[in-house]
Amino acid sequence: MLKTIFNIIRCFPEQVFLFLFNSGIFAWLWKSGSDIANQLGVTATWGTHVPAPIQAFFGENVETVQGFFQHSSIMWLIGSMIMLWIVRFVKGMIKFVIFAVLILLGIYLILQNQSILNSFM
Repeated sequence: MLKTIFNIIRCFPEQVFLFLFNSGIFAWLWKSGSDIANQLGVTATWGTHVPAPIQAFFGENVETVQGFFQHSSIMWLIGSMIMLWIVRFVKGMIKFVIFAVLILLGIYLILQNQSILNSFM
């Protein structure tokens, strides 16, 4: 089990570090968001300090705002993992395209200079 974990760390160091970082951010957002919503009492400051567009977005329901604070950390973790997969996929596609362009360029140059290559034989 430990050997498998170390192999994963060796093969995917960027992803492992980003997962650990995102897990820390997830825990911090969840804790601080819940504390802010509970300690400040969103109900007391809702009408006076929150701008009208945000009030319109959440409606008149304060429980929705508290739910947002509690679930925003989960969305951060899920969103960052999805972004990680997208970045990894795009990076792989860029490497593949560059590799294919180099191969095709080599074949093109060989075909264009076939007469020069035949003179060496």
